[in-house]
Amino acid sequence: MLTEKRMHWLLLTLLFLASCGKEATNESVRPVKTIQVSETPSIDNQIIFPGSLRAFKRADLSFRVDGTIIMRDITVGYRARKDEILIQLDPREYEIALQKAKGKVESFEAQINFAVKDYARMQKIYERDPGAISESLLDRKKETSNQLKAELTIAQGDFDQAADNLSYTSLKAPFDGIIAAIYVENHEQVRAKQVVLRFLDIADREMEINVPEKYINALLEGKDRLNFEVRLDAFPNIILNAVIKEIGTEASSTTQTYPVTLSLQKIPEELSLLAGMTGRAFLARPSGNLSDTFKIPKSAIFTDNGLANYVWVVDPNTQTVHKKAVKVDESNKENIIIVQEGLANGDRIVTAGASFLIEGQRVKVDVEQSKP
Repeated sequence: MLTEKRMHWLLLTLLFLASCGKEATNESVRPVKTIQVSETPSIDNQIIFPGSLRAFKRADLSFRVDGTIIMRDITVGYRARKDEILIQLDPREYEIALQKAKGKVESFEAQINFAVKDYARMQKIYERDPGAISESLLDRKKETSNQLKAELTIAQGDFDQAADNLSYTSLKAPFDGIIAAIYVENHEQVRAKQVVLRFLDIADREMEINVPEKYINALLEGKDRLNFEVRLDAFPNIILNAVIKEIGTEASSTTQTYPVTLSLQKIPEELSLLAGMTGRAFLARPSGNLSDTFKIPKSAIFTDNGLANYVWVVDPNTQTVHKKAVKVDESNKENIIIVQEGLANGDRIVTAGASFLIEGQRVKVDVEQSKP
């Protein structure tokens, strides 16, 4: 049987162990700050964006010189090849100017040829008999030759300009395309830089849609991953694929929508698409679904020896934390991280003190932060 003294020490030992166990349990519960993540606003694939086609290349063509139109056999819808003449001005005035410029060049060339030979002859005489010719006369001969060479340079510039002006009387197609509009008539006098026709590319097409403000952030974040399906009113049974080319940064003052340009992909050769055709663009779900992305504070992310990214997810039933691997967008902005994979809508994650936690540790959610 235990003595009274042994019973006393045993009781004290049990009380001490109990108090230590209670203290250790209390110390293992760590207060943490958390947020409950929710989906980044995304675009539903049933949303329809109306839009219209436009050419990838567009040009309002004009002449660089004044003149009278003498040839305009083209019509709206005419398809032209690159460098094909579309409209011709009367070239006679510019041909005459080119001939005059050519005559000046030839005249100066002849004078220079004579002046050079004359200077060479005078120099030989001076070398044989310095008293026969004065040194000042020899200098004047050399100066005349140099002056004529300078005037020849100017004349050659005038000749080149005259040749360019003559070439400018022919308005050529800058690329393979189609004539969308003609603003002049045959025999009409036109001025330099006056727009005479509108020319469009026939190879590539773009579609411009107007996107409401509530969707624009989702488009910006998923620009490189989003695909659209386009149906044109003129070809309702044909589906064309499109990707985002550019997103406007300023909303329309009247509609409060942002212009977004889609680039149509793999257009069938037999399909005649014209600028101005209207249609609708439907968002096609990308492989990395936008609805799976979340914005979280940078402080919630920690790494395992720098090899992978993790967050602590709080189990609501046991109030314990568990490490979860996530895939993040490296192009984060300031203190916000975009998580592309690893989280689910409604997960509660730790946002402060992640480095002090261990797997399965109990936590106390005493401060809840708002979603970033």
